[in-house]
Amino acid sequence: MKFRDKNFNDIGEQDVELSQDQIHELKRRIKDLQNLVRYVIYSEIIPNGRWRLFLNISDDTWCDDLNTATLFKRQHIAKSIVEKYSEEKRKDISIAKITIKNDKRKVLKYLR
Repeated sequence: MKFRDKNFNDIGEQDVELSQDQIHELKRRIKDLQNLVRYVIYSEIIPNGRWRLFLNISDDTWCDDLNTATLFKRQHIAKSIVEKYSEEKRKDISIAKITIKNDKRKVLKYLR
């Protein structure tokens, strides 16, 4: 596979040969980017899902709107944030698995 590499000023071009391992890694990363599953952190204020707040890490705030929540690509990263926020004192902070379609977020499953 050949890949054309253009400089910022389009002055020169060079052909870059990619190895099979590099091609495989590029395909894996593209597939990973196309995966629409993400994770958010939520807190149940009232039990049984009557009222949930979602965490926005950049502002360090909790909001009732899923669209304001910070998205995590990896579940283990979200889990480590939950552990840090709860510091084993709070049991109401958990992770939700969501998907994004047509710029709308939808919860697939609330994980405990």
